[in-house]
Amino acid sequence: MNRITFVILHYETINDTEQCLKSLEKFLTNKGVSIIVVDNGSNKGKLNNLKERYKDSESIIFLRSESNLGFAKGNNIGFKYAKNYLNPDFIILTNSDTVYEQDNFIEILENSYQTNKFDVAGPKIISMADGKNQNPVIKIYNSKEDVEKRLLKFKILMMFSYLNCDTKLKNYFSKGITEVGTDEETDDIQLHGACLIFSKKYIDKYNGLYDKTFMYGEESILKHIVDKNNMSMIYIDELMIYHKEGSATNSIYGKGVRKRQFYYKWNIEGCYHLKKLMEEKK
Repeated sequence: MNRITFVILHYETINDTEQCLKSLEKFLTNKGVSIIVVDNGSNKGKLNNLKERYKDSESIIFLRSESNLGFAKGNNIGFKYAKNYLNPDFIILTNSDTVYEQDNFIEILENSYQTNKFDVAGPKIISMADGKNQNPVIKIYNSKEDVEKRLLKFKILMMFSYLNCDTKLKNYFSKGITEVGTDEETDDIQLHGACLIFSKKYIDKYNGLYDKTFMYGEESILKHIVDKNNMSMIYIDELMIYHKEGSATNSIYGKGVRKRQFYYKWNIEGCYHLKKLMEEKK
């Protein structure tokens, strides 16, 4: 039996974290499976009831950051703890708004690794909003020029968002920039960040995700790092989870212009960092 650690990144939406954790409980019957819940700067006391419920479980660990560190740094708290203290064969970073209903998830994962020996993998991710599979997506940025195009797009959309007319520009910009979700056939894929599976090969080399971003762009940066270092990234269609999609940001920013500005702002930052990485020599 492999040692497997699930890392749930929690921020404010306690009901999502509770449901995610409950859906993972069934895997704790397997020796070597553990769950880390990282409280990423939520209001103090939010997780008290949940921590009390699982206080007698040696396999469920609660960690806390006093401030919101964002997606990468928040996940890396759990990743580093698992790597340093639990010695896992796999670390699975999973959003708090995911649900695991597949009873043989771990068995399928282990069998897939025996066949593929991957560094990074991702499952089928079914959106609970529309029932569509969100994974995998085509590699978004094939060149620095692609990043620069998208960077310009986000800057302009951010500017026009203050006039609340940014949504009218989206169709215009999408014509010149490859967007996520195209139906084009290709093997050059990247994975959705709602669930990322890292094998021992990746864990031994890295302490988690590239940590200069706050939110957005992490999947593209991970893909760049994997490709640059000749590692393997695969999609496992036999694995499946469900994703509520955007619960935490919706709870904080709603679904209007504030959320769009949040999206533009941190995508701009993500593009800057990816561009910088692309400019570095191997």
